Amino acid sequence: MIKENEIAENNENILAELEEKISELETRLSESELKLKEHYERLLRSEADFQNLKKRTEKEKEDTRKYALQDIVVGILNVLDHIERGIQAYNDLENETLDKEEVLKGLELIYKDLKEVLCAHGLCEIECIGKEFDPYYHEALATICSEETEDNVIVEEFQKGYILNDRVIRPSRVKIAKK
Repeated sequence: MIKENEIAENNENILAELEEKISELETRLSESELKLKEHYERLLRSEADFQNLKKRTEKEKEDTRKYALQDIVVGILNVLDHIERGIQAYNDLENETLDKEEVLKGLELIYKDLKEVLCAHGLCEIECIGKEFDPYYHEALATICSEETEDNVIVEEFQKGYILNDRVIRPSRVKIAKK
């Protein structure tokens, strides 16, 4: 009987330990479920934030594409206004003699304004006369035999070339000297 009491008492101790472990595991499980829920909600918020960022970025890219030329167009509109005023002035002088020098001076001012607008937006002319031929910047349309100039030196420019923000957008069309 003593053994049966010891066994029963031992079983009760084991049962109490198991119940305590079950209780501890249930607590840990509920804590883990709470953490899992928090992480899942954070993941959902992060995904929503990412989708919003993606949409906003796409809209900004679209707006950039749409309005990228806005600054340069505003500058060109000023030049266009000058041209319109010149045409109006020309038409107003219909019956009078037109001073060729004044017209040329006006055209030169308009040309200067247009170059300044384009230059302010990164457009630069390629300097080429007297420079060595570089196929990246120049397109040779003709050659001339000359003992007076060095080999591969540009002697004439047929069409100006331009660089836009470090990128050649049109090479200069030139004539080069060969010995």
